[in-house]
Amino acid sequence: MKKLFTSFLIICTLFGCQDNIQSSLPALQGLKNGDFTWRSSSSTVVVDTAGTLTFTGTDGYGALTLKVPTVALGTFVLGENATALVTYSEDQFMYSTNNNGNASIVYVSDGTITIDELDTVNGTVTGSFYFNAYTADGERVMNFSEGVIYKLPVTEGTL
Repeated sequence: MKKLFTSFLIICTLFGCQDNIQSSLPALQGLKNGDFTWRSSSSTVVVDTAGTLTFTGTDGYGALTLKVPTVALGTFVLGENATALVTYSEDQFMYSTNNNGNASIVYVSDGTITIDELDTVNGTVTGSFYFNAYTADGERVMNFSEGVIYKLPVTEGTL
C-alpha cells in the first residue's frame, strides 16, 4: 500500500507540472512590471517588403509591438537608436525603447528580442524578449520580462 501511494504521488507530481505555454499555442506573452502575466488575446506577425519582422499583440487593454530589422535567427538589442524597437501602449500612455527615462540617476531603455526558430514549413516564429521602455517625457516606465513568442504564425508576408 505504501508503494502504491508513493507511485500515485510521483505520477500526480509529474503531470501537475505543466508549463502554461503548452496550453497557449500560439503565444505572445510576458511578465508585465514583474507582477502581471500579460497574454495577447490576438496577435499578428508581418514580414514587410523591406524584410522587417513585426509582432503585434493586444490583450484588450494594452497593445504590444516588437520589431526586428531582418528575418533572421539571433538576438537583437533594444535601446535608444537601436535598429530593433518595442512599443507598448495602454490607456493614454505610449512606451518605447527609443525613449530614455529622466531622473537624478540616468535610466536608459534596454532589452533584447531573440529569434530562436523560423519554421519556414509551417510559417511560424519562436523566440523570447525582455525590455524597459519609457514614455516620451521619460517620466513613466514599462517593464516586460520573461517574454515568450511561441510558434506565432506569419499573417502577412513570408519567412
